[in-house]
Amino acid sequence: MRLKNIIICLVITTSICLAYVRQQVEIVKLSYVLRDKEKCLNQLVDHNKTLLYNNMSLKSPQYLASMLEQNKMVLSFPEPAAVAKVRVIRKAQQQFAKTPGLSWKTNLFDVLVPKAQAASDKRE
Repeated sequence: MRLKNIIICLVITTSICLAYVRQQVEIVKLSYVLRDKEKCLNQLVDHNKTLLYNNMSLKSPQYLASMLEQNKMVLSFPEPAAVAKVRVIRKAQQQFAKTPGLSWKTNLFDVLVPKAQAASDKRE
């Protein structure tokens, strides 16, 4: 009877120890995964900062001016005759009217989107 109790205690103690070791191994594995994710995040943040810097420098007026000079391009204002004025006509909310031969999507699009008309402004 005494030997049976000792064996049961040893089995329970071994089970608890194995469970504890398994838990600690999982914690170490997760810490490695977390470290890799943090390293990847830091690389992405650095890459993002580099890309933002490059984007801002490419949009800078000095860079654009130097590129225009290198390509021998000259910017100037357009001729007044070459400018077309566009005015947007907004009509009051129209009822959904059915036009024969057009789908309901086209009719709905015509109701919701304002129409633009080009006006020729001839200055002579």
